[in-house]
Amino acid sequence: MDDLLDDYRALTTGCALFDRSSSVDRLEVLGADRQRFLNAYVTCDVKPLAAGDGAYGFLTSAQGRILSDLAVLVHPDRLWLEAGSGQEEAVADHLRKYVIVDRVEIRPLGDMTPLTLIGPRAAEILGSPLDGEWKHARAMVDGTEVTLQRTGRLGAPAFTLWVSASIAPHLEAGLLARDGVRQIGPEALEVLRVEAGIPRFGQDFGPDNFPQETGDESAVSYTKGCYLGQEVVARIHYRGGVQKALRRLVFEGPAKPGSGLLFEGREVGTATSVVRSLAAEGEGRTIGLGIIHKRGAEPGTRLEVAEGGTAVVAAIP
Repeated sequence: MDDLLDDYRALTTGCALFDRSSSVDRLEVLGADRQRFLNAYVTCDVKPLAAGDGAYGFLTSAQGRILSDLAVLVHPDRLWLEAGSGQEEAVADHLRKYVIVDRVEIRPLGDMTPLTLIGPRAAEILGSPLDGEWKHARAMVDGTEVTLQRTGRLGAPAFTLWVSASIAPHLEAGLLARDGVRQIGPEALEVLRVEAGIPRFGQDFGPDNFPQETGDESAVSYTKGCYLGQEVVARIHYRGGVQKALRRLVFEGPAKPGSGLLFEGREVGTATSVVRSLAAEGEGRTIGLGIIHKRGAEPGTRLEVAEGGTAVVAAIP
């Protein structure tokens, strides 16, 4: 527990280093039609992005449901895609189905290692001028040329250094030699993610969900024009919204991922992420995330937990 607290403090008051190789899958899209092609299958607007820009969005089915989430990084001659762990093959197979006459190639970005510095001191330590999530540029760090990327959706300011796997250990050692940088494991990051109310594909949402149910409307452009599933997603947006919404949960009693949540005797959702909070204002409380039916989604509503105890619904921070 002491190590977890130290890791958490590095994330929230200092600077932590985490190798995200096992938590994100990487693909690249090449070819003259790459931006126009990808723009037709994701909810974010990729077509107008310039080299050095990036965006976060969803890959959707024809029915408007989420097949994966993606961060898209635009390079001068290719696109890099970050997807959740275990999604590389599914994302690549889905996109390749639609490559007919397009000048596009989709392949793994296997050799690149994402080393991420996270915490309020990360920008200071790197001297990074990058402003805006998913912005990226070539940079020199400890004598090594890297692609430096401003990384979102981690719960704290973060910068990822993309570097060849063969060079990564040397760069990692150099970063850890800097004053105040601590190497951490995934547990503290998971606590921070849930405290920040950031859902994860495959855990908090998945192929049964529409984009609006995740609470991240910024990942959807309603002005970009057609993409696969666009008609359904737009209809939901303009004609009254969805029946379920992402909510934060504060538990009183036992809870675990998969615990059923009931309101007035009827199931309204499931606890999908559950952690013990380490934030000063709520240290020791068990908190979580879940996508809850609107019958029980009003903040302040008290839900029954299948294992016993209750969960109080709270808005996403």
